[in-house]
Amino acid sequence: MAGPKEDPTSRCCFSVICFFTLCVGLTVGIVIGMYVLCDDDGGDATRPPTVEMYKDTIPDDTLQAILSGVDKTKIEDNLRWLSELPHIAGRERNKELGQRIYNYWRDVGLDQVRTREYDVLLSYPDTDSPNIVSLVNKSGSPIYSSPQTEKILTPEENKTGVVPPFLAFAKAGAVQGDLVYVNYGRVEDYVTLSNNSINVTNKVVLARYGKIFRGDKVKIASLHGASGVIIYSDPHDYAPDNTTGPYPDSWWLPPSGTQRGTIDVGNGDPLTPGYPATETAYRIQEKAVDPPLPSIPAHAIDAEVAEKILSYLDGPPAPPDWTGNLNVTYKLGPSFRDGVQVRLNVSTKNEQRRISDVVGVIQGAEEPDRYVILGNHRDAWVFGAMDPSGGTAIMLEISRALKHAINTTNWRPRRSIILCSWDAEEYGLFGSTEFVEEYVKTLTTRAVAYLNVDIAVQGQYSVFIGGSPLLYRTALSATQQVKSPNPEFPNLYQEWVTRLEARDKRGKGLGRPIYRNLGSGSDYTNMRCQAGVPVLDLAYLFDVTKWDIPTYPLYHSEYETFYAVKNFVDGNFTYHRAIGQLWLAVALELTDSAILPFNLSDYAETMSRLQEQLEVDMGDVLDKNLPGYNANLTQVIDEFTEAAASFMSQVANTNTSKPLVVRKLNDQLLQLERAFLDPHGLPDRSYYRHILFAPSSHNQYAGASFPGLVDLLFDIEESDTSQWEKVKQHFSVILFTIQSATSTLRDVVHFM
Repeated sequence: MAGPKEDPTSRCCFSVICFFTLCVGLTVGIVIGMYVLCDDDGGDATRPPTVEMYKDTIPDDTLQAILSGVDKTKIEDNLRWLSELPHIAGRERNKELGQRIYNYWRDVGLDQVRTREYDVLLSYPDTDSPNIVSLVNKSGSPIYSSPQTEKILTPEENKTGVVPPFLAFAKAGAVQGDLVYVNYGRVEDYVTLSNNSINVTNKVVLARYGKIFRGDKVKIASLHGASGVIIYSDPHDYAPDNTTGPYPDSWWLPPSGTQRGTIDVGNGDPLTPGYPATETAYRIQEKAVDPPLPSIPAHAIDAEVAEKILSYLDGPPAPPDWTGNLNVTYKLGPSFRDGVQVRLNVSTKNEQRRISDVVGVIQGAEEPDRYVILGNHRDAWVFGAMDPSGGTAIMLEISRALKHAINTTNWRPRRSIILCSWDAEEYGLFGSTEFVEEYVKTLTTRAVAYLNVDIAVQGQYSVFIGGSPLLYRTALSATQQVKSPNPEFPNLYQEWVTRLEARDKRGKGLGRPIYRNLGSGSDYTNMRCQAGVPVLDLAYLFDVTKWDIPTYPLYHSEYETFYAVKNFVDGNFTYHRAIGQLWLAVALELTDSAILPFNLSDYAETMSRLQEQLEVDMGDVLDKNLPGYNANLTQVIDEFTEAAASFMSQVANTNTSKPLVVRKLNDQLLQLERAFLDPHGLPDRSYYRHILFAPSSHNQYAGASFPGLVDLLFDIEESDTSQWEKVKQHFSVILFTIQSATSTLRDVVHFM
């Protein structure tokens, strides 16, 4: 989770989705959403759901032999050299790492290794004229200015090439004046301010990190007329434990720690929307970018600077739930005491730079034209020992383990495995987006699934998995194959269902693990939303029952070092190894199952849950303005459910020794996720084409279900006739798309 990725738990708080099986004896369900619960009966938490559709998959002894070949010592060695020096996208060190990964895969003996380059718009601070936040007196003279760099706390940070704290794509400029404290900078926070008669027009706003994507904080502030944005990391969210000291004594963010990040809310290279940023691509002007690049200056600061600013701020006290752990009285502003004002000077510059994706291929023995894709990005804001280099270190080791198995046994995967090292993810998923845009025709016809690992290990509590309904069963099956590093559990499944068990609205356990709905924030986004490829995202999470924090505390700071991982996160690299084994187990079930292990009935039940939640959230207003909407939606979902059950019955009775029959069924299974794409995209967000799943337009970290409809209904007025016409039009698109998906499941001759 880089790019837009600060808050993996909040990404899951916007949707309620449970999965049920309609074609096997044991009813299975799932909640998509980290803390939102669904109302259902539970099952036996000690016994995982069955997976009866798996046939002729990789033998258990072969699978276990390959998994046991993953070496944690090699993962540790890989991470050490990957995170030794800063490697921001577009600069020499990241290019060197790309070449080293290329050489590694070539030396391991992958069947093909390729590099694909793109010229994209990136953003960097001006080192000769750094970004600064100052407090100035009545005469305009600074009485306090923010530091230009983070403090060096261990020898690991004392390296050249460390980029000072900044927010990528912030508009250059200087603003001065009053300031308003806006809590997390969400839509509801501005409603609270308005209710207290506080207006942010032409004011600088101060927001703390957390809850939503930083780019949405800036976008929302701009829509409310703010002149500039300052974002800081409050100890309440990044260092809440008063019993241990911060880094370098623990993983808690020190007072001098600052979170860098992009604030672009677009999708891929801003200048080549919808098309790859190749040398011959047409590039629009920056002023024509849609959605627009940030229109106001913005900068990230540390807690020490925020405390100084808030110590001068006057005005009414902040609400109790707006107060953090700084040693000040939190006030709203907008005025300062003693005639002080804030000055925000941003000199960040946008530059076109070359980035490179590195792609390695293990060719399949029987279906080389079907791809199981594994991906992780390479670039980091500074050292990136957790985000993303832990995932890169693992991906390199599992590629070695796979090739070793091929060289020493008679096994080779049935389908091809493609390994991708993406570039410039931190700026807004640039490397993976440009790749998808360039090869979208190939991906939509040949890709089986995309399996993403970004921040591989944030803690030692439990695996944390989310993705497409089609891959739920694969996740359940794979977690049963991997031993848990936590000795009290025999495997990752038992750990997952015990520590992250889905619960109903009454708090009753449902006997199955939470399965996340994915928003944006990592490289799975456009694989699903543009190419229609089923996606899965894997990570190890910190103890969410103990720490109510948005993400691991050192996120995107200079202190995210190998030292931190080794001393505070995973000293023996056993959790890194477990994620690597899980990544492999998922991939191998997808490569070697004769019939793709997709349970379509899970998709049917997912749509029913989406409908239930839509009725809870919007039923009253939809009934008044869109009569019969629920009956129409019920009809198309029921038709899909019937077709899915019939198809799964056909799968269960298929003789897998008939290759053409298997290929026909697999082609239909491969088509299903694509069938939910609309070529015109979502209303006002044409680059997101999936009708059922896309990032929330108000928080890119969070997933939204029926996202186009939810966007159109956000704050809608019943008298807004033109907006309601858009709602009616998009609702008809939803109905048609579900019907179209249903037709792909029917007999290939009698599909009408």
